[in-house]
Amino acid sequence: MSASDDSVDVGRMLAWAGRPRETPGRHDDYHRVVARYRNEPDFAATVDAVFTGAGLYLLVDERDGIVATANADSPLRVTASDVVKRAQPAHRAAIGAVILAIARTAYPDGAMLDDPDRVAVFTTQSVVDALDRAVQVHAEASGKDGPVDDDLVEAWRQWAGLQTARPNARRRSANDRPGLVNRVCRLLTDAGYLTARGDTDGGTWLARPRLRHAVTVLCEDSDLYAIVNQLSDADEDRP
Repeated sequence: MSASDDSVDVGRMLAWAGRPRETPGRHDDYHRVVARYRNEPDFAATVDAVFTGAGLYLLVDERDGIVATANADSPLRVTASDVVKRAQPAHRAAIGAVILAIARTAYPDGAMLDDPDRVAVFTTQSVVDALDRAVQVHAEASGKDGPVDDDLVEAWRQWAGLQTARPNARRRSANDRPGLVNRVCRLLTDAGYLTARGDTDGGTWLARPRLRHAVTVLCEDSDLYAIVNQLSDADEDRP
């Protein structure tokens, strides 16, 4: 193809990367550009150069499509705080903890990230339980000598300050723990990371392939990986 054709298809790659709910199997054009990327090294190098210049890490999978993750210094990076600007300031640190808990609840074993056929399903209550356990363990350890992570302590404090679920409530409040988890799950659903599957245990959620890829990148950061592990390993340290 000509250089002009390559430029157009680089643009198509960027366009499809911005539609996280779509997959190559549902659109001929999406399938075509993904196949070009995977089968034509020169075209793939051009795409990689453009995405790298924009501060984007690119993963292209024949089945799952294009997953673009923004580096910390990318102008295209959107943080949790950007997404939840309308959230109460007291909730924003807890939202980060909720996202990490969702990642760890969906993929409790690192080996699961290497299995593209695994169906990861979790409930709102399972995420609430993971965070409640983590807060309890960190509260018990807070009196011990050692370094203190102020940001982590603030996240736990804000989570503990949320109300527990009201029994038999017909409407979920964003001011209680299940309500905040559901709010984050809905945001992740809109972004193409989750699919809502039902109302069991406050809400049932299916992790889409995009979440698996995102968690894989997340766990490459050793500091975040340690925090995520603490959410599920907290019980193991208890008698």
